[in-house]
Amino acid sequence: MSIEFMDRLVGDWTYEGRGVPDDGPIRSGTETVTRRGVWLVIESDDGARFQLAFDAETGRVTGDFVNWDDPVLWTYDGALEGDRLMLNSRGPRMDGGASEALYQDVWSIVSPNERVLTGRVLGADGQWREFTTTHYRRRLA
Repeated sequence: MSIEFMDRLVGDWTYEGRGVPDDGPIRSGTETVTRRGVWLVIESDDGARFQLAFDAETGRVTGDFVNWDDPVLWTYDGALEGDRLMLNSRGPRMDGGASEALYQDVWSIVSPNERVLTGRVLGADGQWREFTTTHYRRRLA
């Protein structure tokens, strides 16, 4: 990730997301992305907050995510790969199993006014499986 990539995310956005495959209701709302020093702070109207910072010395991104309705604090480590930000995390398994699972958030900028976030989980077979996709559109003044 670079400062330039981060700056492309700053602004007000609407989003629409759903589980993969298309199951369940569509989630929608708004979020605001601001820079606070070296941190990128993303706050949505559904009670979620994401914070990311680029470490120029390591070339890595660190961050965390919290949803005020969930007691889990997700921590992230990642890097920019081409035009996508790949953020890795570890957390509770979606099937309720006792062990943790490995997760990856893939952030792609489609255009200056559109981006996509794809959530993936690492399966027992070593393959990444998508479980959610969220499309963002910049709110223009």
